[in-house]
Amino acid sequence: MNFKNFFLILVSVLLLSCDDDYPYAEVPSVILNEFWAQYADAKDAEFNPSGQDYEVDFNLNGKDHSAVIHASGNILKEKKEIEWNELPPAVQQTLEKEYGQKKIEDPEWVKIAEEILYQVEINRFFIDKKIVLNAAGEIEANRTYWK
Repeated sequence: MNFKNFFLILVSVLLLSCDDDYPYAEVPSVILNEFWAQYADAKDAEFNPSGQDYEVDFNLNGKDHSAVIHASGNILKEKKEIEWNELPPAVQQTLEKEYGQKKIEDPEWVKIAEEILYQVEINRFFIDKKIVLNAAGEIEANRTYWK
């Protein structure tokens, strides 16, 4: 066998051993269909199973987004990164009064069912704090910050 034939066989074996599985092969089609119907322009979507649900992290219009989709295809909750000026005035006022605008990082818009919430990280000297607020600017101490 000459070198040329050996090389062709080696390349063929390497190409056949590559994993070309569809990247979403393990994700149920009802979840994929709902996700792509709602977020057709999404980029870099990563689906992570969590019980019956799937959490999807993706990029849309240059901003980080996440969604939790139930096995039935219903979107349970969604969040997106926003800018300070996109926070409602009441939320801005509460944050400025309690913490000062310079200490606020990573504001996010969160929708759970039909309820809209806002979550932010407070950058303190030794301890960072994460809080959730409603649109009226009230801190929702009983709400869990969605990471």
